Amino acid sequence: MLAIGLASCASFKHLTQVSNTFPQARDCGKCHIDIHQEWAASDHAQAYANPHFRAATDNYAFGECLNCHAPEPVLTAHTPAVRSAQREEAVTCVACHLEQGKLWGPLEPTGRVRPHPIGVRPEVYRDAGICGRCHQDTLDQWTVAGEGKQTCQQCHMPEITRKMTQSTGGFADIIVAMEHQAPQRRHTFAIPTSDSANVMIDLEVRRVGAGAQVLLRNSLPHELPTGDYGFRVLVLEIAAVDGQGEEHALTREELAPETKTAIPPEGTWQGTVTIPADSVSLRVRLRRHSYEDQDVLDLLDRMVSL
Repeated sequence: MLAIGLASCASFKHLTQVSNTFPQARDCGKCHIDIHQEWAASDHAQAYANPHFRAATDNYAFGECLNCHAPEPVLTAHTPAVRSAQREEAVTCVACHLEQGKLWGPLEPTGRVRPHPIGVRPEVYRDAGICGRCHQDTLDQWTVAGEGKQTCQQCHMPEITRKMTQSTGGFADIIVAMEHQAPQRRHTFAIPTSDSANVMIDLEVRRVGAGAQVLLRNSLPHELPTGDYGFRVLVLEIAAVDGQGEEHALTREELAPETKTAIPPEGTWQGTVTIPADSVSLRVRLRRHSYEDQDVLDLLDRMVSL
């Protein structure tokens, strides 16, 4: 089997070579099918072609914005340079995994056949610094947050146990058959949804005379919302609910980094609302909005008895 693998390696040289072109994500996806599908559906894959990014950069005229949306095809310890070709690949596989002629990652290979050179550096891929090469402001916020905080990967790359590769027939069958499943992380780079609200946000409501004080505690080690550029805003809506279940809007707040109203890392937003006399509960709703109407995430939607 090993002989077959070694004899076949010549056809995989393009996965670690950079010249006028570089290894494409679809080439990696021929064996790493699940990872490629996760990446393809993520914001990383659309970082350059995203029409909002294109408009914000005046059709890519602002070159200083391109580095992190079309980074050079090699892992760097600093903010990457922009690449000159195939920018539509956006934040592609080799921008994080290719260095010195090897494809690097956090896990020791579980199979005996290695169709391309592999390097293992868990200290790099499990550290927030690899994300902070581009997400610099968020990394700065994370760095000064308290002890015991989760890394970017722990929140935005959900855990899964699976084989690193999946079979497409032929030589891939050999690779996959000689592997075993191992704990790893999805390449979704996802924003936690309302399922994680109890972890992300702690809500407290205190009666204060004829009103109520509402406190939202951000348990994340970065601002809420966070991000260096782009449109991100939290919309907080508080409504009183009477005995018949009717809602009466009390306040609507917009929280954003640009207006210095984002909730600080492990910090608190608080406000006081006047409550109608017939109110029996408060409804507190927190949503994250982005560019499109459909780009809305419900972070919190809770009824609190008064």
